[in-house]
Amino acid sequence: MSFLFDKRTKKVVHAIWAVVAVLVILGMVVFFAPGLANLFG
Repeated sequence: MSFLFDKRTKKVVHAIWAVVAVLVILGMVVFFAPGLANLFG
């Protein structure tokens, strides 16, 4: 399990989390965009 605490592994994990976060944010924007457009439109 020591590989989980390797510096290179940490960088990979951070990169994956960054990608996941961006995908979630984009998904939320796409999901809520029609509602926001209706609200302000």
